[in-house]
Amino acid sequence: MMSISNPSWADAEELPQNEVIENNDGTKTIISYKYTNGKKIKHTQKIKLVKVTESVDPAVATRRKWKRYGAEKNNKTVGPDARTTQFGEEVKLILSNSWAREAKQEEEEKKKESKATSKAITCRTCGGEHFTTKCPFKDTLGAEKKPESATAGAPAAGSVPSTPTLGSGASSYVPPHLRNRGPGAPPLQDRRERDDSTTLKVMNLNTAATEDQLRQVFSRFGNPQRVTIVRNRETRESRGLAFIEMDSIRTAQAAKDTLDGKGFLSMIMSVDWSKPKKN
Repeated sequence: MMSISNPSWADAEELPQNEVIENNDGTKTIISYKYTNGKKIKHTQKIKLVKVTESVDPAVATRRKWKRYGAEKNNKTVGPDARTTQFGEEVKLILSNSWAREAKQEEEEKKKESKATSKAITCRTCGGEHFTTKCPFKDTLGAEKKPESATAGAPAAGSVPSTPTLGSGASSYVPPHLRNRGPGAPPLQDRRERDDSTTLKVMNLNTAATEDQLRQVFSRFGNPQRVTIVRNRETRESRGLAFIEMDSIRTAQAAKDTLDGKGFLSMIMSVDWSKPKKN
């Protein structure tokens, strides 16, 4: 049995030269030859040249008319020749004086999108990132935010409002920590009332002040345990009010006596106790 082997490169016939035929319809026919798996293949292409007019910078047009030198001296192609020139990635350079403003607008849009998709917890009393029921300043700020209509519907003197008892209904659910409680038992909120004896209220505060700056100022008198700036719930801007919880009454008193009426960031601060002291 005879085996058929592919011809070697020495035995292969020399390929014919490529042919370019100009057609009457303005197209060109390019005929080329190559070997594929030991077989001579004829490849025919029909192309059409399309003239595209573009506006370029005068300096670019001038460079395209420069005369070539060296091996390309006799090349009459206008502009770069694809046969001898390797093209890189086209990079468009846009010169503008408003790049800083555009970058700022883009950053603001990203912040708005992050706020819209954020699910952070916001306190309805002070605007902090915690639950309203756990706000450390609900006793001070909550009283200021109570509407006048809350007192309009108060019961008249001598009348006793009826208070429903927890679990009185047939299908009502009573949490475990509220079971076995009579109608006269004190509410849990009163029993867990926060001790604000060392908390100072700072008013007329510069809206540009931050928690770190306040902590640094009050750390001269002790160790601030908590620093909270009251902010707007929607815009997150400072409302010019802050609460500073010191580590002891002595350090809080020293900070109050020293900083009350003093200037801070071009504003005269007013420092007082968050709750009036009992004489």
